[in-house]
Amino acid sequence: MTTLYNKIANQSLDRLSALSDGVFAFAMTLLVLDLRLPVASAVHTERNLLHVLIGLAPQFLQRARA
Repeated sequence: MTTLYNKIANQSLDRLSALSDGVFAFAMTLLVLDLRLPVASAVHTERNLLHVLIGLAPQFLQRARA
């Protein structure tokens, strides 16, 4: 006797479909933004990473307005 998991769990595939749509949309957004990461040698500590990410903020804002 074979029983589908979705019938046992009383769930439909709508949630899985929505999740995959969201992951795809996020990935496409990252591709469109075309952000360049800083050189790895410039980041030695978490504090340096924070400063580099704050320095990238204007790029986020500029691309969001475009």
